[in-house]
Amino acid sequence: MSPAPTNAGYVDIAIKAALGGVLIAVLLSLARMRQHVITGLLVSMPVISLYAWWWIGTEQGAESLRVTVRAAIFSAIPWVAYLAVVYLLAGRAPLWLVLATGWFAWFAIALVFYAVLQART
Repeated sequence: MSPAPTNAGYVDIAIKAALGGVLIAVLLSLARMRQHVITGLLVSMPVISLYAWWWIGTEQGAESLRVTVRAAIFSAIPWVAYLAVVYLLAGRAPLWLVLATGWFAWFAIALVFYAVLQART
């Protein structure tokens, strides 16, 4: 079991959460300005990956980073499935159902990849 975070650990977590919130605020602001193409590009931009991988690499080391990146490579397929479902259902069903169905498609495919990747390690 890992030790409980110290006060400095909680500050670090709060900073990471605040940066994530800023990113979401920027994306929502761009969407409200009807900048949908740039919003779509930024959503798929590896900003969060860069940020997360920096912390994983510095806190956990190169091997943890490699394993995380390998999992991210395989996550492209569930992500494409999610996007395809949302694209195909948008405007044909209520938004909550479109997003929930897309998430379920992502989750089902990601679960298969998780099982395969866990079996290989």
